[in-house]
Amino acid sequence: MTGRDFLEAWTSDEFYEKPKLELYDLEYDTMIETSNRNSDFNTLFTATSLISYPDYVFLRSILLRPDDLSVQSFQMLDLNLDGQVTLEEFYDMYRMFTKNDETSDPSAHISTTLRVLLFGKNDDGTIDLEKFTRLLSDVQTNCLRAEFNRFRSRDRKDDSISVQGFMRAVLRRTKVTSIQRARFIDKTEAYKSLEEVSFEQFKSMIALLNNFSDFEVAVRMYQIAKKPLSKVVFKRAAFISSGEEIHDDVLDLLFYVFDEAGDGHLSHSEFVNVMKTGVETGVSSSQKPKDDTSNLSVGSYFRKCIRSEMIKS
Repeated sequence: MTGRDFLEAWTSDEFYEKPKLELYDLEYDTMIETSNRNSDFNTLFTATSLISYPDYVFLRSILLRPDDLSVQSFQMLDLNLDGQVTLEEFYDMYRMFTKNDETSDPSAHISTTLRVLLFGKNDDGTIDLEKFTRLLSDVQTNCLRAEFNRFRSRDRKDDSISVQGFMRAVLRRTKVTSIQRARFIDKTEAYKSLEEVSFEQFKSMIALLNNFSDFEVAVRMYQIAKKPLSKVVFKRAAFISSGEEIHDDVLDLLFYVFDEAGDGHLSHSEFVNVMKTGVETGVSSSQKPKDDTSNLSVGSYFRKCIRSEMIKS
């Protein structure tokens, strides 16, 4: 697939499938040579970049990880803990977190844009923590921007989306029923205090969802005490867990939509239970391929395999 295909697959609500990409040798060599002259990870998401299945699994795992686990993620790849990830270590990890028995020998896999950007055309480069952190940032920014643009109206020239588009983006990361989704969207359409949401406001909300397990821990004492969350507590917990500050306008919108009791607070069932059912498994999809692992997301499968390997060792 191309980098553009990856973005479309990430932002699609349907099971994404396209015909196999076939290239002439000259076309393939040109694409790889172009990658070799570039060190910018943003070029990974163009229509002329190549992404293989191992790349796809790796990139998906990046997008499903909490923002504060970059060091731990790097150490999972750095099998000998020498501070450098080699091509061989990259494919060893790939073989461990995929569901098949494909070889970890790099020579058995074609060169791709990601492989060249990370290890060079001759496969003699390595990944250090600085390069890995830059990769994480660029991948997440590109996918976040693609998701944001998906919900932006064609006639909007400014960098914003409607509140309805914003709520659809939030809800697609959950497992709410179609009836619940329709009810939440209807409430959003009735909300008149906010007309649009900027990219920065959208980004801070997605950061919260990406770190939602930390948010849940931060507000657990209120659940134990059976106390609902006020806006002040919610905003502080969001900042502690994600490092991003939820804008007051977005906070007011969230409380308006999810405050079922109408008491100006959010109970555990009104918000946390609704959100965590989806964000634990990443961006949801309404259709999945019918195979023996169709009930698992890539992130879930990755975690399952990691646990399995740790038990074996």
